[in-house]
Amino acid sequence: MTKRTYTIIIALLVALDIATGFWYIAGHINSDGKSDIFDSDHGLAVAADTISDKSIDDKFEIIENDAYFVSNSPAIAGNMQTFFASIKRIKCKLPTEINGNGDLGNLMAAIADKAFPESHSNLEGGIQMFLKAPTFNYKGIDYKVIDTAPTIMAKYGNVQGVKVYPIFTSRNYLVMAIDLTSYDGNKTREKLLFVNYNRTNQSVLNKGNIFAANTDDDILELVNKKIEKLNEDEHESFKEASYLSSELYLRRNGIFFVYQPGEISDDKDPIEVFVSFKTLQEYLTPTFRGIVSENADYNELKPITFKQG
Repeated sequence: MTKRTYTIIIALLVALDIATGFWYIAGHINSDGKSDIFDSDHGLAVAADTISDKSIDDKFEIIENDAYFVSNSPAIAGNMQTFFASIKRIKCKLPTEINGNGDLGNLMAAIADKAFPESHSNLEGGIQMFLKAPTFNYKGIDYKVIDTAPTIMAKYGNVQGVKVYPIFTSRNYLVMAIDLTSYDGNKTREKLLFVNYNRTNQSVLNKGNIFAANTDDDILELVNKKIEKLNEDEHESFKEASYLSSELYLRRNGIFFVYQPGEISDDKDPIEVFVSFKTLQEYLTPTFRGIVSENADYNELKPITFKQG
């Protein structure tokens, strides 16, 4: 291989795992802090028998697979460096049991809908479809399946990656991340999606059961105030958000609202905007305030990475 080829491959590997360090950088400049979740006089505690004070450690399994494809002939006759190539990579750290419960169909369906929108809520089927279908930079490519990773050349190579893994857990909720990365022979892109799961009653948490009805505009105002502060304090140039992102994930003391590249910034990375539960409390549903008030046993988890090579 040429030095240029090695450089491209190294850059791809770094790009595909860009989220590994992203969580910690974002946490440093946009921290959820260590303060109390709510002031003690807000009366947000729920009855003791509505939320269990005990939880069982969750169990996970890792699924990892790659698929490799090349065109049957080079784009330029006689030039062996112009074969089209496609690499599909997937790695999942999926729960097999949450708080003692192994019936996780609703969680797997929610993950499938975000990771593989055409899977019809079937995660296993979505994984198989993803690995069987190559993505080339041009349409109508005749191809074959190969057993080893092809050389990825600029313009002719395409790499698609899907990672699914837990990033945060606590007594009452678990957060799963869906990290989608791609390289189209020219640009590297990343998209971060999330599924928040109630560990106590085994249900998916979303905007509809976290926030009270008709509060999007008020919450959006809080998000934009935080964006303005980030611009001032960190010398950033984020744009004002025109809508409240539906991509959010829960932490100990608040919620990260996640905007994909190009939505509030021209940067290639997703942008996370943190707003504390204390700031949001009047917009939270009573049920969710109870979940937050009785939460404990917080644990931030490291992102998984693809195997190298």
